[in-house]
Amino acid sequence: MKRIFIGLLSIFLSLSSLSISMACEIFKEPIGTSLSSIIDKYDNLDEPPENNAEIYTYHKMYPSWLFCENPYLKETYVEIYIREGKIIATKISGMPGEAKENKILDFAKTYLGYTTDQSFNDKWTGAIEMSSITTKVIYGRENNIKGIQEVLIISNLKFFDLMVTELYEYF
Repeated sequence: MKRIFIGLLSIFLSLSSLSISMACEIFKEPIGTSLSSIIDKYDNLDEPPENNAEIYTYHKMYPSWLFCENPYLKETYVEIYIREGKIIATKISGMPGEAKENKILDFAKTYLGYTTDQSFNDKWTGAIEMSSITTKVIYGRENNIKGIQEVLIISNLKFFDLMVTELYEYF
């Protein structure tokens, strides 16, 4: 009986670690984390320019595959927003015309735990909040010349105001 229990526990733990690893480690970094403390952890993450670091928000876009091996995030992009040397937000953008597949929404629900009861038809555009107590999360779909595109923005209450100009376009 003890062997069966240990075997089942081992299977459960290995499956749990698989789903956690598929979540993309970059999204596990808390908003407000100092970039210098994680820059060595992610080979592809760049240091922002040092000029005006206190008054400007720096952001850079990367293909998601540099940070993740997740099927939901195939052909998506991750943007990292930095101010005063800290990560203040992350953003996932899908490809135009692929919003009807709900890849980013499904990723947010499955791997990050952000949920909504709202259902979307293929042509829906707009934004909804999927926030928790400490995390500010906006899921949106925007119209693009090539079709509707999904977007997920993750920040927190402290840094959300620094993102207002970025988020304003979704409301």
